[in-house]
Amino acid sequence: MDTINSIDSLRKFSFKIEGDFIENQNGGFLTFKNDFGLGNAKAFKLFPGLEVITFNLTAKRRITLKNLYKAKNCLHFIFCVEGSLEHQFEDKKKVKIIHRLQNVIVGSKENKSSKISIPENSRAKFSIITIVSIKELSKELSNKSQLSNLLENILSTISRTKEYSYFGEISSATSPFVETLVGTNLSGLSNRLINEAAVFEILSLQYSNRKKDLKNVEQKSTLSKLETFKIIQLSEYISNNLNEDITLKSLTIMSGLNQKKIQKGFQFFFNETVNKFIANLRILKAKELLENSDLSISEIVYKIGLNSRSYFSKIFYKKYGLTPKDYKKYHHLSNPTFQLSYSSQVSEGIQQKDLENILNIAKEKNKKLDITGCLIYHNNFFFQILEGPKTEILKLIETIKNDSRNFNLTVLFEGVKSGRTFKEWNMSLIKGDFTNLEINEKFEILPMDFLALTDVKNPIANKYMWEKARNFLIVNQEIDL
Repeated sequence: MDTINSIDSLRKFSFKIEGDFIENQNGGFLTFKNDFGLGNAKAFKLFPGLEVITFNLTAKRRITLKNLYKAKNCLHFIFCVEGSLEHQFEDKKKVKIIHRLQNVIVGSKENKSSKISIPENSRAKFSIITIVSIKELSKELSNKSQLSNLLENILSTISRTKEYSYFGEISSATSPFVETLVGTNLSGLSNRLINEAAVFEILSLQYSNRKKDLKNVEQKSTLSKLETFKIIQLSEYISNNLNEDITLKSLTIMSGLNQKKIQKGFQFFFNETVNKFIANLRILKAKELLENSDLSISEIVYKIGLNSRSYFSKIFYKKYGLTPKDYKKYHHLSNPTFQLSYSSQVSEGIQQKDLENILNIAKEKNKKLDITGCLIYHNNFFFQILEGPKTEILKLIETIKNDSRNFNLTVLFEGVKSGRTFKEWNMSLIKGDFTNLEINEKFEILPMDFLALTDVKNPIANKYMWEKARNFLIVNQEIDL
């Protein structure tokens, strides 16, 4: 039986892009922030024969996904909700553009793969749903009759030669389901069901849209093919220039379309007026900046072209049920984070200035690397927890091992957690028994009975220790953070 492996594809891609790849029973999750750009991706299998990859990224350099699902009799349902992509079959020179909100289905009867590229200096958010060899999977799908019938219909009714390529009409109906698919975490039963439901809706809509002829769509919308893509170009311009004062008049000058035609186009493709479309994009952009940047809320308000912070908070709360401040504080709890804690013995002769130096350097560097954590000194031992990108933390641990101020470093725990224990701090220091050193207001004194350090290698005891440390820091807000 032909097989596909979305997780393996994403893992190989992570090596090329030098990202952090996490894999568990739910699927694979990639994050990266480097010279290639900034973003994340996830891959998972609903069951054998139906797999998914989603991407949400900003590319500084041209990024190419090669050897994507190299298997026979595959169909890839591609839908891009932001930006545009380039598609190319293996060993073929012809490159086709996948436009924003365009319904695209590609596949091959032979053992050939697809190549998808994201242009440099561009944003892209898209999903790829792949199905294969449904007849051979009847046993696997016996309890999924509705989905089984849909997939069988898709494969049986599409007459493929060696390669199948359908670059269909523009449609906004699929967009909210792809947004859900891209934005929903893989962990937890409820999230799993949300992802599965989104996949089903996307397949159903893309399959239904494939059956429509482009001429029928043009007649219904009263837009020519050229006018259709001008509307899409305007939507792309708006999404890339949200900080500007965008008016219907300026869009008219830019596109050559009259205002009535533009409004009809946006109403048809996005089911919104131009002004409503701009407003919704601004909120989506703000949400993204809250998640992926260190910008203040005031800076974000400016970035999305609004003047009033209170108005922004009002419309953001109406859409997401949280104020921007609360969303920035809590959104990361649904995202997997690599965590490592260790203990090491303190070298003789360490002084107060050494601790100050450790703290100051850690604060400066860790903020840039998106690492948070806490350092504890107790009974001539260091205990430290680090949270953030796996690659950066592992590099940091190697540096710490070679630091002459400590020795015999032992890793107590490393793995993936949901959210961060010390999300408030880039590094805090709690000291316990520097009785031979002058007390410095920069460091809190740790009560001697604070830690039960007898079994810190036990995951539960380790977690308990750090939660107590965090609670101590919260209570003692005067600590230098």
